[in-house]
Amino acid sequence: MPQLRSPRIWGTFSAAGGVGATTLTFHLARLAAKCGARVLVVESASFAPLREILQCTPPFWEDYRIATAISHDAMPRLTRAGFALLTRRYSNPLTPEHFSFVMSQVTESFDLVLLDNPPQQLGGSGRVFVAENTLPSLIGLNNLAAICKPEIFLLNKFTARVKKKSAIEGFVIDARTFQIPTSPDLALALSFGINYKIAKRNEKVLSAILAEMLR
Repeated sequence: MPQLRSPRIWGTFSAAGGVGATTLTFHLARLAAKCGARVLVVESASFAPLREILQCTPPFWEDYRIATAISHDAMPRLTRAGFALLTRRYSNPLTPEHFSFVMSQVTESFDLVLLDNPPQQLGGSGRVFVAENTLPSLIGLNNLAAICKPEIFLLNKFTARVKKKSAIEGFVIDARTFQIPTSPDLALALSFGINYKIAKRNEKVLSAILAEMLR
């Protein structure tokens, strides 16, 4: 993959925990890195599962200070998954100023930046929404979409039954929509890990989402 003209920045959002946003972020980053892109995944929320799963080493968010330039040696480092990770050491909330300053420093070193459920939205970044095919998850999606409109929507645990499909269409408006059938591919695996391999049909769906993000 040739170097992109400027970093693509996307946030993956979910209205409820456990619907697959973090696992989607992981696999999108893995696929992009496999194609040769320089990828950074950002965990800014207090719950940072990738830090544990990938056994992240410093630097962390807490190592950066506002108004202090970040040197090349202090940039986020590659993990064993092939992409760099910026994550949390502690659960103390990040201020909007801290978030914006650090992101302005680190993003230019990467082709693709994926924010996993960010507490703040960076200007100019895209939004990928993930929801399960359940009424509570879709209602949460509807409420979230009123705050920040998605460009891409992924429905997890999709079923083609007419009643459910018609209900889904009432919640998804003006977003490029993708669907994954019932599977463990967007779930955190047992023992608090992520499966590196996913079903071929689902990897095709995620590759199509990635192509949209890198356009």
